[in-house]
Amino acid sequence: MPVIVGGIVAAVIVIAAAAFVLIPKGPEVRGCLNDYSWDEISQISQLISKKGDQNGAIEVAKKYHLCTSDGKLDGTQTKDVTLSDGTQTKVMIMGFNHDDKSDGSGKAGITFIFTDDVAKQNMCEKTDMDNLFQEIQDNGSATLSWEDTSLHTWLNDSFTGQLPSELSDKIVAVDKTDAVMPLVATTLPYYDDDSDEDGSPSVGLEGHESTPKAITSSDKLWLPSYVEVLATDDLGFDPSDNDFNYLLQEGSQYQIYKDGGVKQNKPNKILGTYDSERGGGWWLRSWSTYEVAYFTTLRPCFRACFSDGDGEAARITNDSQPYSYNKDGDPIVGVRPAFCI
Repeated sequence: MPVIVGGIVAAVIVIAAAAFVLIPKGPEVRGCLNDYSWDEISQISQLISKKGDQNGAIEVAKKYHLCTSDGKLDGTQTKDVTLSDGTQTKVMIMGFNHDDKSDGSGKAGITFIFTDDVAKQNMCEKTDMDNLFQEIQDNGSATLSWEDTSLHTWLNDSFTGQLPSELSDKIVAVDKTDAVMPLVATTLPYYDDDSDEDGSPSVGLEGHESTPKAITSSDKLWLPSYVEVLATDDLGFDPSDNDFNYLLQEGSQYQIYKDGGVKQNKPNKILGTYDSERGGGWWLRSWSTYEVAYFTTLRPCFRACFSDGDGEAARITNDSQPYSYNKDGDPIVGVRPAFCI
């Protein structure tokens, strides 16, 4: 019998040792987010992800000083980032356990967003829209979503290379759901009612269905959607309105915007500030129903946060809908990418 007891004791010791190895200990606790390396942040993110629920995530975040003592995000949870061209910028935490990892392994522990415009870019380039216009005329219809935009390509090709490797190596792909813009060929009548001509070819939006179509893309870098910034009871439209309810498919509000009190048409420093007299703004990935095309020019609008400048904080409204490209010159709308660790 002593041999059996000894065997049991030995087995218990082996199991305990294995459990000790499997349970991640986590990095040393530091004073604030900026004090951690990206490798340490990745370790903390894995601990948060393993918690599964939001309460457990917040407890880990509080332990590592990634939120306030009462579990809130107030925009001070930032980390410095230096891009390859020497640009000094910052990222801040948007939320915990918010986004689904594309590999199906659960939630990504921490979601970040840049606090400054990393560039000014068109959402769609004119040449791409001219080609899409012709495709619609040839085939009668086509679709457009965030995944199809020039900016999506730029973020995940060009901009990725500007990130420091210690950061880019830790970014995980997550699933983002995006509404699809249903575009159809139309004909605009000429002003001369007596003309025998059929009219000018153009493009319009197909009537919205009660259940708008959406797609899911796997992204390492993306832009927030309209409903990821604003709460669903403060969107500036009736959620039952089929002209707008396509937006409701594009996620849910991040903690930083909820805790920061972001409201429709109210300046909020969480959304950034612009010092120039001309003001500025930054893109959201949600498209708009406003004026898809002007006669033979396809230039759909997307949504954005914007500021009047002179140090004023940016705000978000239902009618802030810049054209997808600036026909008069260089891009004028900024880019603030988001990502998960």
